Amino acid sequence: MFALSLALSATRVAADPIPVGPGAPASSPGELARPAADEAPLAMPTSTYHPTAAWIALGSAYAAFVGWMYVAWYQGHRDLAGGFKWGGDGWLGPETYAGGADKFGHAWSTMALARAGTELLHQWGGYGKTKASLISTSLALALFIGVEVRDGFTYEFSFSDATGDALGALAALALSNWPRLDELFDYRVEYFPSRMFRRVVAGDAPCPSGHCSRWNIAEDYSGQTYLLAFHLGGIHALRDARLGGWTRFVDVALGFRSRDYKPPPYPASAADPRQEVFLGVTLNAQGVFNRLLERHPALRKVTHGTFEVFNVPYTTLPLLEWENRPTGAVMPGGA
Repeated sequence: MFALSLALSATRVAADPIPVGPGAPASSPGELARPAADEAPLAMPTSTYHPTAAWIALGSAYAAFVGWMYVAWYQGHRDLAGGFKWGGDGWLGPETYAGGADKFGHAWSTMALARAGTELLHQWGGYGKTKASLISTSLALALFIGVEVRDGFTYEFSFSDATGDALGALAALALSNWPRLDELFDYRVEYFPSRMFRRVVAGDAPCPSGHCSRWNIAEDYSGQTYLLAFHLGGIHALRDARLGGWTRFVDVALGFRSRDYKPPPYPASAADPRQEVFLGVTLNAQGVFNRLLERHPALRKVTHGTFEVFNVPYTTLPLLEWENRPTGAVMPGGA
């Protein structure tokens, strides 16, 4: 599910719209002004909005994801002989097949899709912010619950995955409709392809646990790190202090990652599955590009939306770390 937002980042213009007047409230540090959450579509000339085109773009993104999903998860994979299977793949335990990273991925993917659709319908389609967020979040949640139902025939229906989807939907609604919350927090993924996934893509890695696809970037959990980032620049007194400008570019981050779960390491004897939780600092790329692209608002919207949900690889410094390893066998699983 990680790859979903790759198709959407170019259309997502999250949280950095064109100012609509001198009274528009400010958004994240260094941003242009943000319109009110429920700004009526007629606050700007109707010719500015293109609802049909917005729906076509959103529908195309969904269609692209469904196509990718089929190739990555289901093509060449037989359905379960016993029919539909209710899941028991665990929650965040170290013995689960992905070490819990899949749950963070479900929440992130639902949130990213919901927020992308919200901004598309709001800024391009002309819908009020609350209405756009309710429509888009409902669509995103329905899609991912539908994925779980489909998984029930091929892998298993996972209640914990569905819970992650629901939490991501709630996060999208909260961040889209409460500007102050959005000003302070991001939920992002930092990704760089793992060594094992690069071997899968190159075609020189076996797949001891079953079906593997070089398109399945979503389950390259060893390359993913999930971050709850707090914007230091969201503390106005600190940001506006004489020497506070640096806070626009640095976030405090609570991070989670799992390593050596999936793709399965080869040979298996070399595997060292572990969960890692850390507290540290990370680059706020939004602040960097907001400053660099002050005179290029269209491009600035793209970078702002992209780095709302993605973290630049190798820009996170853990300061306090905790590790956890399985004490028993790691259960099989997928999707």
